[in-house]
Amino acid sequence: MEVVKLIQQKDEARLRFERTDKSVNVLDEFCIAQLEQHLDTLEKNPPKTLVLESSLKGCFIAGADLEIIAAVTDRAEATRLAERGQSLCRRIEVLPSVSIALVNGACMGGGLEVALACDYIVAVEGKKTQLALPEIKIGIHPGFGGCVRLPKRVGWMRAVEMILSGSAVDAKRAHRIGLAALNSQPEQLDEAVRYLAAKGKVKVRKFNPWWLKLWPAKELFFQQVEKRAYARLKHLDVESAYPAVPAAIALLKEIVDMSDGLALAREAESLGELAVTPTCKNLIRVFHLGESLRKQQAASRGRKAVAGFKKTAVYGAGVMGGGIAWVASKTMSVDLHEVAAEPLARGMKGIGRLAIRRGRIDQKRLSRIRPVLDASGLTDADVVIEAVVEDIKVKRKLWMAVGKEVPKQALLLSNTSSLSISEMQYRRANAGRIAGLHFFNPAPKMPLVEVIAGEKTSEETIDKTCALAASWGKYPVIVADRPGFLVNRCLMPFMVAALKLVEAGQKPEHVDGALKNFGMPMGAIELADRVGLDICHHVGAHLAEMLEIEHSERFSMPEWFARMVVDGLLGEKSGKGFFVYENGKQGGLNPALVTYLPAAKVVEHEGDADISINGSPMKNSDIIDACLIPMLIEALNCLAERVVDDPVHLDAAFIYGVGFPPFRGGLLRYFAARESSELKEKIEQQGYVVPVNLKVLDGFR
Repeated sequence: MEVVKLIQQKDEARLRFERTDKSVNVLDEFCIAQLEQHLDTLEKNPPKTLVLESSLKGCFIAGADLEIIAAVTDRAEATRLAERGQSLCRRIEVLPSVSIALVNGACMGGGLEVALACDYIVAVEGKKTQLALPEIKIGIHPGFGGCVRLPKRVGWMRAVEMILSGSAVDAKRAHRIGLAALNSQPEQLDEAVRYLAAKGKVKVRKFNPWWLKLWPAKELFFQQVEKRAYARLKHLDVESAYPAVPAAIALLKEIVDMSDGLALAREAESLGELAVTPTCKNLIRVFHLGESLRKQQAASRGRKAVAGFKKTAVYGAGVMGGGIAWVASKTMSVDLHEVAAEPLARGMKGIGRLAIRRGRIDQKRLSRIRPVLDASGLTDADVVIEAVVEDIKVKRKLWMAVGKEVPKQALLLSNTSSLSISEMQYRRANAGRIAGLHFFNPAPKMPLVEVIAGEKTSEETIDKTCALAASWGKYPVIVADRPGFLVNRCLMPFMVAALKLVEAGQKPEHVDGALKNFGMPMGAIELADRVGLDICHHVGAHLAEMLEIEHSERFSMPEWFARMVVDGLLGEKSGKGFFVYENGKQGGLNPALVTYLPAAKVVEHEGDADISINGSPMKNSDIIDACLIPMLIEALNCLAERVVDDPVHLDAAFIYGVGFPPFRGGLLRYFAARESSELKEKIEQQGYVVPVNLKVLDGFR
């Protein structure tokens, strides 16, 4: 199988990447071996100009093969893999030919490192052209020379930021920062090649500002680099959770004054150490979890139909509705419907804030959203998404009215977080086209969506809905129309367990601190405050009532929690809950908790009143088990009840919907690493019956 072609014409040669077995070009064994063979030929008879290009639309080289990295377990072997990639890039770099990489589409990781080995990069303007070194996101850093060559192109400040964040740049920005020599339209590529070939081979690049050679300046620069990098990972023990971050910083600091040869050796050695860490293996797994949702069969089946969709109508201009409208505007025109001018104006103002990126307003995307106060524009809508009040009567009335106006093939999607899709379908002629599409807040940022199939939802509707979500960059997980669906159902026992710890005398900040140190984005108590204590109480009561009696104790909120709601302590939106809030910022504990928690009391400290909760502090590991084991049991119940069919999709939902720490690989993966006997004992100690399907974890070991 030929995946790289060498095409020679007079004074010009072209290395053309073209996969027929994959949807993207990757640097796997086939590709690297063939590149090495072609370089043998080119070194014997170097052309004046060497062009690297891809025949695949939207992809130059997507990077190294993750399966190779995932499989390597020996540090020395991982180092050798890096050295082989470095050697490949070095051979391109030292050819006497003028080398030009034509980047038209994704140019990621090892793909960008190959391009950096060329004299020039031409970035072709287009939506899919993105250049990045995203290795940090899979627990390593660049290993084919990227840490050495990128600073010479864009300077140390930008290089360090790109390496530590893994962020991508488009064609225009690549040219602006010096990464690309030119940005070009596709029809101008031949002209670009001729222009750069005439400029000749680039002399040795050096981009090392004089101040970086001064010891105090160098120390201060990397101190600030570390401070910014660690700020993104607050509450975590970064060295154990994401070891690639401190390793990359240490490497970059070390190689500032090194020769290229020594710097490359250090880069390979450091990568070898990182590639065998559990974090690297788990983060690669998380990447595959996302891909398993985005490329699932349902999304693939519906892709062709969705490709023709041009217009979405969104009902409800609140925070969620406005966020959904912005998400949909990525690929379609959007009508944002409201019943009154004031909430519609607020919604459009919120969308305006979403349109600001790097200080600039995305006018093109913003222009796709039309505010609407009537039923106009429905006759050509391909999709209708409602994000109105959570009232089944209101939603059924909406579908009755909208169904008369939209085309017969239009999708009718509800953003409900708790209501039955099957009830919405009752006595509706268009029932087969009604499904749930549950976004998580904030909709533009949260990657997961739940696709809910009601009793009468057609398979075609589910396929189209999954494909639609994937086209917007979301990860769709298909769930059954059961109370709480998947994510909220499993999240409530987690929250209830944390409340019981507080009731027993654990400080809320201690419980939340243990969970955040574990890697959760937010503690369970703060989460209740942010969601709204009234909403948590309503959802918990609803699930306790709707699910079988054996589930109820994991959903029922304590009696004192209900009293907090009755007394108006609703969390962030009321300014007080478990904590006090001002302008969205969390303050200290709410002194009023003494009224509700028997273990709490007010104490005087230097003239100020404070709150104290009496109870022996639990170990962090015990707090984690107390909160996560109920979540695990509910997740296993969801699998047993076929709320979700695939355990892999369940783990993906926890990563992308709940924020389960990616470096731990997923809820099931985390507990699969525990000894079975020890886990069963922990479950029984908490008063639960060991689930019959606990053996599901065996597939994650």
